[in-house]
Amino acid sequence: GNNPAMGRARRRKQGYVMGQRIDIDAADSSGAFGAYLSPLPAQPGPGIVMLHEILGITPWIEEVADQFASRGYCVVSPDVFWRLEPGFVADYRIPEEREKGLRFRGEIKHDKAVEDISAAIDNLKARPECNGKIAVVGYCMGGTLTYLSAARLNPDAAVVYYGTEVHNFLDEGPNISCPTIFHAGDHDHHVPLELLDTIRDALEGLPGITFHVYDADHAFANTHRQELFSAGPTEQAHARSFDLLDTLL
Repeated sequence: GNNPAMGRARRRKQGYVMGQRIDIDAADSSGAFGAYLSPLPAQPGPGIVMLHEILGITPWIEEVADQFASRGYCVVSPDVFWRLEPGFVADYRIPEEREKGLRFRGEIKHDKAVEDISAAIDNLKARPECNGKIAVVGYCMGGTLTYLSAARLNPDAAVVYYGTEVHNFLDEGPNISCPTIFHAGDHDHHVPLELLDTIRDALEGLPGITFHVYDADHAFANTHRQELFSAGPTEQAHARSFDLLDTLL
């Protein structure tokens, strides 16, 4: 199921090398937040801050973070909801848990979340396994935060998988100076096509920004959500992401 401990136990049994839980100090001295650090690369590689959906650091986020890490990246996935409820992880099949994640998405302070992402970037840059280059990659709510990070933190690259609230921050698009990819589904039940068109109209002409639209719903890259997962678009999206990210290796 979606229980992180069970997910980890199952993967250990399969001989899977697991990452570790770490704590990162918040820049505003209000405490420390948890994060999942994937197994580190043998050679110094680019850092990736991977930002979770409204469901928290689920077993799927750990798996996809490890998938990226296996290509030579130093990947950390911070707990974006820690100021509301540290360690919150939702099972999307349980309506109350999913609703809580949606509520948290509306309650997070975006400015604080971006500060926390900046602290996660500093954590990566301080590691000998990181070559100093940084990318931000995020899904759903994490996609919105990836977009804001690209606009405010000047990373080396950014990859947005179906960000759900990008339209609320379109005025920040011109501040993006790094290559940024948007992956979106053309029948995303969270981002209707008219809204996607509005976002594309506002951002697509900006230097460095590329849009890819797939025959897919929301969360199409989440292998744990069988009702939404779409193998072809996911493979294509990840390949395009790595075409960009691999330039940082």
